[in-house]
Amino acid sequence: VYFFSMTTDFTKAALGAEGVGRDVKMIIGNGYCPNHAEYVLDIMRKNTYLRGLYEQRYC
Repeated sequence: VYFFSMTTDFTKAALGAEGVGRDVKMIIGNGYCPNHAEYVLDIMRKNTYLRGLYEQRYC
C-alpha cells in the first residue's frame, strides 16, 4: 500500500518508470481512502523495522 498526494505528477512517474528499463505495474489512485491515517499508524505500530526506518530519517 502506498499513499500519495493527489498532486502527484503521474506523467513524470510514468517516464521515470520507463527510464529504469523494466516493466512496472502502476496503479493510479483517484480519490480519498477512508481511514487512511489510522491504517498507516497501525502499520507503524506493528512493523518495528518500518518504524525504525521512519524514526531514523525523520526523528
